[in-house]
Amino acid sequence: MSADSERSRRVVFDVDLRRRFEAFSLRMDGARRRREGPGRSSHFGAGEEWAGFRPYRPGDDPRQLDWNLLARLDRPFTRITRREVSEQWVLLVDRSASMGVGEPGKLQASAELAAALVGLGLRRGARVTLLASGRPERRLSRRTDLADGLAWLEALTAGGDEGFGPGLRSEPVRRAGRVVAIGDLADASARALMELSRGGREVLLAQVLAPHELDPPLGPVRWVCPETGEALELAVDSNLRAEYERELNRELEGWRARCAVHGVRYLATSSARPFEDVALELFGGAP
Repeated sequence: MSADSERSRRVVFDVDLRRRFEAFSLRMDGARRRREGPGRSSHFGAGEEWAGFRPYRPGDDPRQLDWNLLARLDRPFTRITRREVSEQWVLLVDRSASMGVGEPGKLQASAELAAALVGLGLRRGARVTLLASGRPERRLSRRTDLADGLAWLEALTAGGDEGFGPGLRSEPVRRAGRVVAIGDLADASARALMELSRGGREVLLAQVLAPHELDPPLGPVRWVCPETGEALELAVDSNLRAEYERELNRELEGWRARCAVHGVRYLATSSARPFEDVALELFGGAP
């Protein structure tokens, strides 16, 4: 295994990243207060402090629709209260062997996104549970728990073939009001992921792919299977790349279509993209 691939299997949060996690949470809190504005809390009952938005669900009170977001994003979002947000969030992170590739690594990018959401959830008063195959779950409930969450994520390494594994059927997921699954979706069970949306649960799915998986280079390429270590030498020409892109687009469109039917928020993204941009798009601009 090369030094680059070994590095891609691990997660490292340097000082700059940790500052960005904190800045992201503060930025979102500031945006929430600006959106709330004077008198916004009057939309709710006593003690029902406004906390943010979530995608509209059938049966929601139409008076809580945010018309500005509807006009800007062409998707309906409902204002939610802090009491509603203060339910359990579950973050499922795929740490299977296929996540240990890319530059930046897919596992690193997934952990960065998860770290940002941990900070955001704790700041919003949510109880956050972190899950990954082969690792003990970590439950967080106070802002001061952020350091524990970052340490848990930083200890992840890519390996095995379980993907989201038994975490999809775990007790924290059954109790959660919001589930975010982050990974490359290689061999993931679409049916199991879609079933998470039952019972009004909000489900968000981030498919993280390496830059070379989204845009393979032309010329000689050596592909190595992360699970078995088997290598394949290829000469990628324009025809082969076009065929690969067709297959990739078919796969991504399949995920988009399934998620749309089940009301699951879906985003396919590159591991090279800043986690701030990914989080904002995944949550429709208003996490």
